[in-house]
Amino acid sequence: MTNVAASAVADYPLNQWYCAAFSTELGQQPLARTICDRQIVLYRGEGGRAVALTDRCPHRKAPLSGGRVLGDNIECPFHGMLFAPDGSCVDIPCQRAIPPAANVRSFPVVERHGHVWLWPGSAPPDEGLVPDMHWLVDPALSAVNGVMEIACNYLAALDNLLDDTHLSFVHRNTIGTPKIVKADIDIEGDADWVGFARWTLDTPPSAMHAMAGGFTTNVDRWFNVRFTKPSTVLIDVGSAPVGSGAPQGNRASGISLFSNGTVTPSTPATCLYFWHTARTFKVGDAAFSTSLRAHMEETFIEDKEILEAVQRNRACDAEKLPDLNLAGDAVTVRARRIIAALVEKER
Repeated sequence: MTNVAASAVADYPLNQWYCAAFSTELGQQPLARTICDRQIVLYRGEGGRAVALTDRCPHRKAPLSGGRVLGDNIECPFHGMLFAPDGSCVDIPCQRAIPPAANVRSFPVVERHGHVWLWPGSAPPDEGLVPDMHWLVDPALSAVNGVMEIACNYLAALDNLLDDTHLSFVHRNTIGTPKIVKADIDIEGDADWVGFARWTLDTPPSAMHAMAGGFTTNVDRWFNVRFTKPSTVLIDVGSAPVGSGAPQGNRASGISLFSNGTVTPSTPATCLYFWHTARTFKVGDAAFSTSLRAHMEETFIEDKEILEAVQRNRACDAEKLPDLNLAGDAVTVRARRIIAALVEKER
């Protein structure tokens, strides 16, 4: 097997959509984000439209995110230059003439299913490539979400989302159970996506699922996971009492969570992890949403700790030792090959 897992480099496919923010994060207070090594400022104009510009004034490189939103425009905090949503300068307080170089880059953005997606590449943006996560705004479900900065390469964070064999160890106190790591796995995919299904039958419920479903006896637990380019993992996970028919398609006695993750590369050693979970049970129960959010955050802190420890080890690996791939890495290796093909195509 080619050691694709060792190729965590600063290359990102740019002609793709990356999550820049949740829709609820954007307002008339500028928001600074680093996406694919690009400093971005995001805000909403007075009409509510999402705007994304290079977060760097062309005059003395001050961050526009430190300035004010005035109507649809943003004001530089250093000398007051005013920039429109298309990146053009519309006012320079100390002079009347506006030089041709007085502009910043404007990035295409799309809002869909509670996310603000940004296209950092130079090719015309294709809105058909925006990941479909319609269940996050489905009124028949209840959803919680959050964003976390992780000091690791984004490919490692994607590996983590696609690898459920770590659950038994990293998450033994939250969502992990001992039998997951040895359960059979069915892998599917093609040149654009890869996914897997895994059932863990007649197993004690994880701590989080026991809390969510009130299970006191063993359960049948499922994982249906799909990687969609460039960096989103869609996860259908749940548990149901043993013998209730879940493996045959009857989930009525169980709990289902569409627990998904979108990873946005910031720099070669940092990324943004946008997590989002919609559920089919206790819909509209605000107190339960608060409890579930706390459990989810506890789980993702466990991920953050191990991923940042791995990044620190990689940063001081003078021998540049190659990664050893195991059977449990089959899905992550295929996902990395899809990403590598996107990067190579852009070259």
